[in-house]
Amino acid sequence: MTSHAGLTRRWLRATWGGWLLGIPCVIALALAGEALGIGGSQVLVGAGMGAGVGFMQGRVIREVIGKAGPWAWSTTVGLALPFLVFDLAKAAGREWPFSLYPCVAVGGLIAGAWQARLLRPHFRGTGSWVAASAVGWSLSAGAAALADAGRVSQSVRGLAGALLFLGIVALGGLVLGIVAGAALRLLVLRGESA
Repeated sequence: MTSHAGLTRRWLRATWGGWLLGIPCVIALALAGEALGIGGSQVLVGAGMGAGVGFMQGRVIREVIGKAGPWAWSTTVGLALPFLVFDLAKAAGREWPFSLYPCVAVGGLIAGAWQARLLRPHFRGTGSWVAASAVGWSLSAGAAALADAGRVSQSVRGLAGALLFLGIVALGGLVLGIVAGAALRLLVLRGESA
């Protein structure tokens, strides 16, 4: 296995890059959703962001678990499921007020549980990964919600306001990368499974 610090740096870059990649993935899925008549479906948000992050993280975790695909799928499906439940409830006439935080927190928990199973043959104590995933995704949603609330960028207009908005959104990927990178580093430091 590669050095701990090198793995952590690559993980942080991959997660942040995946977060940034997730933004056009969400846009592409939203456009496809409009064409299919399911525009406004929240599952497209979870799937898009999960796909971007999962794809990029999968490229790094492949060094550890031997495959990238299962990791990418765990992130994409894990993040999409809570949003899908919200969409299905809405379609069934059960109007729940949409909240990004619970959907992302539960999505992080689902993805983290699936990923812990992928990590289990390689590391001891992978249960901590589940908590780190839920916390990391929840904190990243906080950055996105802060940007979406518009409170910060309302006072700054034009290009500067748009750049401020994008900068705040981008912080979500950095936060997720730091939290998940620290958890991955702890797993590596604990050592490989027996």
